[in-house]
Amino acid sequence: MSEIVCNHVKKAYGETIVLHDVSFTIQPYERISIIGGSGSGKTTLLKLLNALILPDEGSIQIDGIDISTMDANLLRQSIGYVIQSIGLFPHMTIYDNITYVLRLKKWDAIRMQQRVEELLHIVDLDATLLTRYPDELSGGQKQRVGIARALAADPKVVLMDEAFGAVDEITRHTLQEELLRIHAVDPFTLVFVTHDIKEALYLGERVMVMKDGCVEQFDTAQHIRQHPKTAFVKQLLSYL
Repeated sequence: MSEIVCNHVKKAYGETIVLHDVSFTIQPYERISIIGGSGSGKTTLLKLLNALILPDEGSIQIDGIDISTMDANLLRQSIGYVIQSIGLFPHMTIYDNITYVLRLKKWDAIRMQQRVEELLHIVDLDATLLTRYPDELSGGQKQRVGIARALAADPKVVLMDEAFGAVDEITRHTLQEELLRIHAVDPFTLVFVTHDIKEALYLGERVMVMKDGCVEQFDTAQHIRQHPKTAFVKQLLSYL
């Protein structure tokens, strides 16, 4: 299922409040984009969803379970996570990078091999890359490996933080198309953080616009285009 519910979440670092009383619900298998400028709180929110940090107030629930009561390592193993720098392990082959979580889960070698073959087809990567190392791959190939690793254990929630921000525009559009195709074939709850309003509106069934730790608007892409609620949302739309 993987419904995500955020209830009155607040997060501060010292005197600086990063998130102010944030509440929302994400339905199972929804594609959600989060957009905002630097310091808006979008990356902090993503880290909270993955229990990399904990809220100072409020709660986050996944399928009705408060994630603060869960084993953090097991939670993270059940959530796919892709970041802009991809975070591939440079000393590991591409095969070992993709199967990292599967090895933590103690999958046997045959099952891992079968899953890797499936993932290569899903993300459109050549099997000859499996014995290479990350620094031997292009930016687009690394991003595909990052997506494959995030999907390896068939998670029901996938978090992506500026995942396509470091590649060229053509590659970025290709990866966006691939992500939509993958989601359509095997749906999961997707939370995609971006600073690009075009990308946010294209990938998100609903879009969350954040500013200074607050949610300015959370609505369908179409409704945000047609009915921006605040001056900041209108400003973002002016970049289209």
